[in-house]
Amino acid sequence: MNDINGTKLAVVGGDMRMLYCAKELAARGFETALSGFDGAGADPGGAVRCRTAADAFAASSAVILPVPYSTDGCRLNCPFSASETRIDDLLGLLRPSQLLLAGVCRPALVSAAEERGLDVTDYMNDEALAIYNARATAEGALSALIRELPVTLLGRRVLVTGYGRVGSAVAALLKATGCDVTVCARRRSALASAECAGCRTADIKRLCRAAAENEVIINTVPDMILDRNVLSSVPADTLIVDLASLPGGVDAEYAGKLGLRVCRELSLPGRCSPATAGARIADAVVSILERRGII
Repeated sequence: MNDINGTKLAVVGGDMRMLYCAKELAARGFETALSGFDGAGADPGGAVRCRTAADAFAASSAVILPVPYSTDGCRLNCPFSASETRIDDLLGLLRPSQLLLAGVCRPALVSAAEERGLDVTDYMNDEALAIYNARATAEGALSALIRELPVTLLGRRVLVTGYGRVGSAVAALLKATGCDVTVCARRRSALASAECAGCRTADIKRLCRAAAENEVIINTVPDMILDRNVLSSVPADTLIVDLASLPGGVDAEYAGKLGLRVCRELSLPGRCSPATAGARIADAVVSILERRGII
């Protein structure tokens, strides 16, 4: 492994977890440039704020974009900047020798990068980061329930749709708080795992019935699983929390017509635990740089 001293990294855009990521990378000895946070007053530590993305990119071995790198596929996800940065313009600033790291890479980004001879890697594919991110999301979901419900969680009947990393983390945390948790999933293996973890289970074919029997529904499936048919069976006082990435898994428009309460909780790690989430992203970035021989 090469010495990290003198290795320059650029962190551009994103929510507060990316600022903490830059701060952590600087603390580890990287020369770290930060852009897209002109509207954030938080201390970036040893990271150097740059006025533009071009300034941050200069002499950088790797450029780190946020998670998600974009919310519309066209513009950089940059909520703390007053200026807009288009993805195409940003890619045009990069050199083929620079490694591009981004969170939740869409095929369009990969294709556009490859057309310019750029090497792009999705750091959210890092297994350890995905596990930590699921736990942070589960804690954020728990916070949302405490905020939205007028009652304690003890004994609440909660339906969790999907049992991947996030679904299993949510189910485990809510069960630990005393909730009566039911997991609804497609795969038999997922249902078996949920049952072994002490949860009730329901096959996806019984989703309408399961939705009608619970007080809270937490969706983790990034498909329109809570459609009109399912929502029509949901009691009016049910709280629905959608954790799935855009466009989500709940027909929010139809739910509104039925008077159902839907909370769309996106990017929970960045909102609820940005310091921890940023440090975990830094871990993933360093791991990628090591594998690529950059450090």
